Amino acid sequence: MGQKGWTNIAFDKLNEKNSIYRPLNSKNMEQPANCCNKCCKCKHCVKRILIIGGITKFKQLYVNLVESCGYECEYLDGYMRRGDKLLERKIIKCDMVFCPVDCNSHNACASAKKICRKHGKPIKILTSSGITNMAEAIKSIDS
Repeated sequence: MGQKGWTNIAFDKLNEKNSIYRPLNSKNMEQPANCCNKCCKCKHCVKRILIIGGITKFKQLYVNLVESCGYECEYLDGYMRRGDKLLERKIIKCDMVFCPVDCNSHNACASAKKICRKHGKPIKILTSSGITNMAEAIKSIDS
């Protein structure tokens, strides 16, 4: 049984149907359906998602959710105390960026959009940092 929390989301069931990725687990180590060399989790096949901000105490839930769907997860709190350099380095390493607006400063969202545009990275501005909203955003990646 997959991880299930107070949100009643079965993380291992999110990406079963209508997806190009199948869940990875330690028992069978299934490969992504569109893997180029039929390898397991090669850097060319698995997308890396950056989550900027959100609820800090949900960080591990976000990571578990993203990874249970077959993606890699990076997390960066929305504080801009270190400037744009760290944000830009993280965005360059990722394939897609999620930025919930309810837990980020206006400056963090604006900077993320600007840097994503500069490097040609897709960004999804989320209205809420809740787990359910994040799950819906992940489900909509390849649809």
